[in-house]
Amino acid sequence: MMISLIETKLFQQVTQEEISRMMRCSKAVTKDFKAGDYIFREEDIPRFLYLILDGEVSVVKDFASGRQDILYVAETGEVFGEDFFGPEQKPYWFNAVANKKTTALLLPWEFFFGFCSNACEHHQQLIKNMLEILAEKNFDMTRKAHILSSTTLREKIAVWLLESMNGDVVTTNMNREQMASYLGVTRPSLSRELMKMQKEKMIDISKGRICILDMEKLEDCMQ
Repeated sequence: MMISLIETKLFQQVTQEEISRMMRCSKAVTKDFKAGDYIFREEDIPRFLYLILDGEVSVVKDFASGRQDILYVAETGEVFGEDFFGPEQKPYWFNAVANKKTTALLLPWEFFFGFCSNACEHHQQLIKNMLEILAEKNFDMTRKAHILSSTTLREKIAVWLLESMNGDVVTTNMNREQMASYLGVTRPSLSRELMKMQKEKMIDISKGRICILDMEKLEDCMQ
């Protein structure tokens, strides 16, 4: 379902009237993408901040060998492309691909770096919201680096589950291929290890959910 701008973190504490004014001032546009469409490619020059109004996008690094690493997945209401937030014209070093039919708002970068003579409060609030989003994304990437620094596949899985759990459940929209890419391993290896952990009654796997059955065993994987 299409989300309204006022419901997103980027436009929190901004009124609908102020949002309408900023859309006109920034010359932002809305664009639709089909599943598999590239929203931008490696070596493109960043021109926009992207806000997903409906859909899902993977930000990925492709290698000549055919391997693909998922840096992160952005969902409805989230922004992406902020990694190159800045006025300098440095090209991307990754791709953004729509995982399914996606509608995104494209906000020109220039709008974030040029205040009008009125220095509108809602424009300042937008910048503040963007800085908060950048801080959250930086935390997420630091957490991923912590996961990938684990020495064994089982340890990587355990760290990821413990970092992602809500209560005793981890809910994820990633399929097995995306999960393997996120953890930097092959899909067969990940599937085998998850099945072993399930047989050991450490976890229970169902569609989109992984339940933690034995927290102590899971934590022992990190030693």
